[in-house]
Amino acid sequence: MSRSERQAQQLGMSHGAAANRLRKNILFSFAKRLGEDVCFKCHKCIETVEELSIEHKQPWENKSADLFWDLENIAFSHIQCNRPHTFSAGNPNVALYAPKKTKEAPEGTAWCTGHQDYLLIEAFHANQRNVNGVASYCKECRKIRLD
Repeated sequence: MSRSERQAQQLGMSHGAAANRLRKNILFSFAKRLGEDVCFKCHKCIETVEELSIEHKQPWENKSADLFWDLENIAFSHIQCNRPHTFSAGNPNVALYAPKKTKEAPEGTAWCTGHQDYLLIEAFHANQRNVNGVASYCKECRKIRLD
């Protein structure tokens, strides 16, 4: 029996599949410890590693490979919330997010991941990389996280 066959037998799956599962478990563990286990799309907590998905905030296809590698363009989401980007029929360089089933923010507010609530826009720093144009955490929560 080869080494890879022994490993697969012991792990119950191929070594590659097991290593990927281990990496995802480690990533989820770190996300939870850092308070980053909140879905980029629906703003609810990601409860289990099976729900975890890595999301590109801005689509990179037909735009720039740099967006693929840009860690500021990465967020976590629920697998069911991570919808593929669709492209405008009139302009294939303009990506649109597939429709989502989340509640719209009340006028003049944005979701604060730290408070888990909508706060006035003035409470946030600007961040053009996010869909709503503001940071994910309000100024108060950001200060606490950086201390």
